[in-house]
Amino acid sequence: MAMTTIKVRAEVRDELARLAADDLGGVTLNAALEHLLTEHRKARILAAYACLEADPKAWADYGSELDEWDAVAGDGLGGEA
Repeated sequence: MAMTTIKVRAEVRDELARLAADDLGGVTLNAALEHLLTEHRKARILAAYACLEADPKAWADYGSELDEWDAVAGDGLGGEA
């Protein structure tokens, strides 16, 4: 895996190190950053769903599309994926 160096203020590094130690069980700074990025992606996805749900027509269309996909889930493959 390729590695690189990034420049961050010492305060940022120290805060990340505290988060890694105190909140994430002592993981590496790299693992802490990966965790934060994953959580950020999840938050963006949830925000997009909230926007979709705020539009009744768009939410109904989304639900209809889910129903269509559910209908093809029983495609006769017998659990083969």
